[in-house]
Amino acid sequence: MNRKIPEGNMLKDEAFIYDGIILALIISVANNIYDLSLLDLANEFILILVIWYGIIEHFIRNSNIINIDLRYRLLFYSIFLFGGITNTLIYKSYGITFIPITAVPMLITLLIDYEFGASAGLILSLSTAFHHKDFFMFLHFFPQVFIVTYTLRNVKNRIQVTKAGLFSGIASLLMIFLQEPVRHFYFSLKDYVIVFINPLVSSVIVLGILPYIEVSSRIYSNIGLSEISTINHPLLKLLSVHAPGTYYHSMRVAELAERAAESINVNAILTRACAYYHDIGKVRNPEFFIENLKSIDDNPHNSLQPEVSAKIIMKHVTDGIEIAKKYRLPIQIEMAIPQHHGTRLQKYFYLKDVQENGKSDIEKYQYPGPKPKTKELGIIMLADVVEAKLKSIKDKNINDVSKIIEETVIELFEEGQLDDTGLTISELRTIIESFTIVFESLSKQRIEYPTLNQEMETSG
Repeated sequence: MNRKIPEGNMLKDEAFIYDGIILALIISVANNIYDLSLLDLANEFILILVIWYGIIEHFIRNSNIINIDLRYRLLFYSIFLFGGITNTLIYKSYGITFIPITAVPMLITLLIDYEFGASAGLILSLSTAFHHKDFFMFLHFFPQVFIVTYTLRNVKNRIQVTKAGLFSGIASLLMIFLQEPVRHFYFSLKDYVIVFINPLVSSVIVLGILPYIEVSSRIYSNIGLSEISTINHPLLKLLSVHAPGTYYHSMRVAELAERAAESINVNAILTRACAYYHDIGKVRNPEFFIENLKSIDDNPHNSLQPEVSAKIIMKHVTDGIEIAKKYRLPIQIEMAIPQHHGTRLQKYFYLKDVQENGKSDIEKYQYPGPKPKTKELGIIMLADVVEAKLKSIKDKNINDVSKIIEETVIELFEEGQLDDTGLTISELRTIIESFTIVFESLSKQRIEYPTLNQEMETSG
């Protein structure tokens, strides 16, 4: 591996330039919507700009999630706007104890990223306290936000969300008690109960509305991704019936990809979900894909022109995207369908065309891309190619497996297919080791259990 690859995330942030301005406008307007004050609005606008460009933009600069699709950015703004208005109206109607300050950070952490959730909580806590000229309010709010977002960093199930709400409620109550000696709240027992259960109720509400946001925006949390990553999903059942070879291939790719994602500490749940559905387009024409053929003699491509075969094969990408949209699968999965092929060349059909005609247009045999844009999608490309190559080789030992895996990763790296993923040399080595371990475990034979013959059974 002689080509130089960046050590960090390659997707940069031209879109971050305007985020601070938009968010500052959203929150300052939301804070002043109940009793409009142009001076307060201007002051809060400037405050949020300073927070964003002085602290937060640097903190999340290397995050590429917000730039994956426009819907991420629109969802980020929408949750912020709704949360800001809701907090203001609830404060004016019921008081500080009822403000659901953790709801927005929780939603953003679940649907986008921890960095964005924590940043949202910081802005809401500080801007709300600034608007009401009450710094103690910030000391009450931000510990809740920090705990709830930190707890939800790698959430895998719903109970973790309610636990985050419980821990945040304890922090909320604790901060009130710590402030009591210097600031008398004159709270009743009812107020203390509300302070404690507010974050917990917020977590329950978040869980209630989360599926609706996921289905409408097609941006899924890890919880939603886990729920569709089940063999009982209608699409996977359809794939197992009509394209069993592709189904088996997808399961193997998912196993490889998930283990590799865990080994380099990226989102393994997302990786597994994308791997399950990456070839879903093959369900429409399963007989044109070799893994679904009962015999190599049944290969329909034997009687087709190479260019026609290439078009049929590439059509599974557009078919897959259409199916993903029809079933409202996560946008992450829709992106995995074309990106797991990148701009690779269908070498078999290209060389066949060259042999038959002496020359060929190489572009006709290249997938349209784009190349993988995240580490997770880069892993899926690697797992997909490695699994296909190893499946085609019989009587292989572990040394052969290790060599094929390494050669495959180097080949994709040299082709430039991984340039946009941000995968480093060190991470690629770790992925190679992970793939090798998985195949080694799969190749181990079970022990041969002894059998009892009739004479032994009688004597026993």
